[in-house]
Amino acid sequence: MRTARGAFAISLALLGLVASAIPAAAAGSANLWPNGASGARANTEWRTNSYGGGLLARRTLIKAFMNSGEVLLLGSSAVGQGAADILVYNPGQVTGPIGSETIPAFPSFSCNTQRIAVGAPAGQGMITSRAQELAGPDTIPAGGVPGGYVPCHYQAPSAGVYDVVFLGPSGFSASTDGTIGGDVALASANDFSAAQGTSVAAWDATVRSGLASPANLTGRAFTYYLALFTGGNGLPVFPTVYPITSDGYRYQVDLRGMDPNGWLVYGNQLGFLDPDGVTPLYHDAVADSTSNATGGPGQLVGIQGGVTFQRPSFPLFFEPPAAAAITALGIPTTPTAPVMTSLAFVGNLGGNTSLLNTGGAFTYSSNVAGVYEIVISRDGVNFDPTLPANRSLRGANPPGAHTVTWDGKDNSGAFFPVGTFQVHASFHGGEYHFPMIDVENDTLGGPTITLLNPPGGACPALTGGCQAGFYDDRVYVTNGTTVEAGGTVGNALCGLNPPGTAFSDPILGYDTSSVQRAFGAASGGNTNAPCTGSFGDAKGLDTWTYYPSTTILAPLNIVAAAADIAVAKSVSDPTPAVGTNVTFTITAHNNGPDPTTALQVTDLVPAGLTFVSATPSQGTYTAGTGVWDIGVLASGATVTLQITVTVNGTSPVVNVATRTSSTPADPNGSNDSASSTVTGSIIPGLPNNGVAPLAQLWPSLAVFLIIVLGLIAGPRVASVAQRR
Repeated sequence: MRTARGAFAISLALLGLVASAIPAAAAGSANLWPNGASGARANTEWRTNSYGGGLLARRTLIKAFMNSGEVLLLGSSAVGQGAADILVYNPGQVTGPIGSETIPAFPSFSCNTQRIAVGAPAGQGMITSRAQELAGPDTIPAGGVPGGYVPCHYQAPSAGVYDVVFLGPSGFSASTDGTIGGDVALASANDFSAAQGTSVAAWDATVRSGLASPANLTGRAFTYYLALFTGGNGLPVFPTVYPITSDGYRYQVDLRGMDPNGWLVYGNQLGFLDPDGVTPLYHDAVADSTSNATGGPGQLVGIQGGVTFQRPSFPLFFEPPAAAAITALGIPTTPTAPVMTSLAFVGNLGGNTSLLNTGGAFTYSSNVAGVYEIVISRDGVNFDPTLPANRSLRGANPPGAHTVTWDGKDNSGAFFPVGTFQVHASFHGGEYHFPMIDVENDTLGGPTITLLNPPGGACPALTGGCQAGFYDDRVYVTNGTTVEAGGTVGNALCGLNPPGTAFSDPILGYDTSSVQRAFGAASGGNTNAPCTGSFGDAKGLDTWTYYPSTTILAPLNIVAAAADIAVAKSVSDPTPAVGTNVTFTITAHNNGPDPTTALQVTDLVPAGLTFVSATPSQGTYTAGTGVWDIGVLASGATVTLQITVTVNGTSPVVNVATRTSSTPADPNGSNDSASSTVTGSIIPGLPNNGVAPLAQLWPSLAVFLIIVLGLIAGPRVASVAQRR
C-alpha cells in the first residue's frame, strides 16, 4: 500500500515538472480558466470592503518574482474602461500584514501612464477577447506571439518580488458590485466594459527575459489570496491553484465545482483561531447575526464565539512554482519529514503525576517547524482528538524542545478524573488549511487537495493518501460558547443541505477527491443571514491536510490527593569501635500538598548490628519488623526516629530506611529511601582499611616514644654516675 502511494506521489511530481517545462501562453486568468475549462468564471476584485471585520480586504494583490533586467508584461480586460489601470510596486514598497497591506499612493509603474506616452501602440495593455487571453502577451516588436495582446511592460531594476494591482473600471477606492458576465468564454460584452466595476474578468502578469522573447518564465506569478466574484449562484467554478507551505510542501488545489458568489481563496497553517488568537480551531467559523449594518454576515464581519481568521500565509501560484520564486521566498525546495521525540508529561507532583483538577505540562522535541498534536485519551484506546471526553492540544512551534501546558480538562471543559491515561502525540509537516469563505454551495464536494512532493516520495498513511484531508462541520464549544448558538454539540451546523457526513475521520481523514463533503444546492442559497441559506452561506468552512510524523506515546497519572514523603538518614559515628553503640537518626518530611492519614517507614536493623533501643518523635517502632508507624503527618511537618545499635564486627553494614506505605499516594518515589553505612574498627575511629588516622594514634605513639627514649637514655645515665 505504501509502495503504491509512493509511486502515485512520484508520478504527481513528474507531472508537475512536465507542466512547469511547457511554456504557458499567459500567467493569470488564463491559468485559472484555461482552454476547455468547465463551469463559470470568477472576476478578481479590488474593492474597499473586507472579510473578517477588516482583517482581509477584498483585494487581489498579485506578486511576481523577477531578476534584474527581466520584464513584466501586463494586460487586462478592464484597461481603457473608466479608472481601470495596472500598477506595479517595486520590492519593499507595499508593507503591512497580508490582507491589510498598505499600498503607496505613488506606484513604481502605471500602465495608463505608459499607454498615453508618445508613440505608445494602440490598444496597449488591453485584453479584448478570449483568444488574446489564452495567447498571452505579444513580443515587442510585435509578431513573436501570434494572436497575442499588446502588453504594457515594466523592466525590473533589481531582483525581488514585485506587487501588481489590477484595478477595475471603478478604480482604487470603490466597493460596489459590478454587473459581470461570469463566463469562461468571455462572450459577454460586460466582460470588457465598465460593467466590470470593482472587478476584472481577464488579466495577465507574464515574466519574460526581455521584450523580444516569446518564451515565458513560468511559475513566477502568485498571490497570497484571491478575492473573487461570479455575480451570482448556480455558477460553479473549476480553477486550480498551486500553494506551497513555508516548509516546502507543494499542493495542487482543484476547486472542483464550488459555487459561491463573492468569496476568498487562500491558505494558511492554522485555519481559524480560538478567541485567544493563537490556538487553531479545527472547526468552521459561523457569522453572527449582529453584523448586518457593518458589512453583513456574508463577509463574516462578526463571528460567533469570538473566533478569528488566521491571515493567509502561503503563496498561491497559478502554475507549478519556479524554483527561483520558491528560493526568493525563503522556502525550501524539498520538504523534510517531521519527527517528534522525547514526549513526556511533567506533573505538578513530580514525575508524570499531577493532582486532580490541576493539569501539568508536556515536553517534546521536533526536528522541523510545524504543528504539534497531543491527544489525551480517556479510555486509552480511542484517541479521537474531537471526542468530548478526550483532550487535544494543538499549535505551531519552531524546531527544537518545547513545553505545552495543560489545564487538566477534557474537550468539554470537565476535569479528567483520577487514573492513569495514555497520551498520543504527533507532529505535522506541511499543514495546509484551505478556508472557504462564504461559499454557498459545492455539490461536487470540492476542493480536491493533492500533495505533490511528499518526503521520500511516500504518501501519508491517511485515507486518500496524497489526496487526504480533514473537515469538521459540527456544532462545537469554544471559550465556553456554543457555535452555532442554540445548536446541539456534535450535530451538523445549521444551513440548508449540509454534508451527508458531518465530519471526516478525525485520525485518518477522508479522500478530498470524493463527494463526501458535498453541500448546498445547484443554485441559490445566498441569503447572507446565518442558518437561512445554503450550508456554506455566512460561514467559513475549513478543510485541512498535513504530513504526519510517527505517533509516540506517554502515560500520565492523576491522583485525588498526594503526600510526597521524603526520607533522610544519618549515623552518629560511621567508624565506631567494635562493641560500642551508635545512633541512627531517620527523618520523614511531608512535602505535601496533602497531609497523610497513614504513614509507615521501615528500618529493620540488619545483621552485624544489635538493636538496643528506639526513640520516635511520633508514632511507634517495632524492632522485630522494623516498622515505624507514624500515622498522620501534616503537610510541611517533619518527624524523627532514633535507633541505637551495637556494632558487632568490622565488616561494613548498610542500614536502609524506606517509606513502605502511605495514604494518600506518594507521587514521587525518588526520595522514598535513604541509607547510612557503619564500619566497625578494632581501633576507635579506624576505618577498616588498615590505616590509622594520626590524630587517633598519637597518644599511644607518644607513650611508646617515651619508653623507647627511656631505654636508650638509661644506660647512658648510669655510666655517667659511675664515672663520678
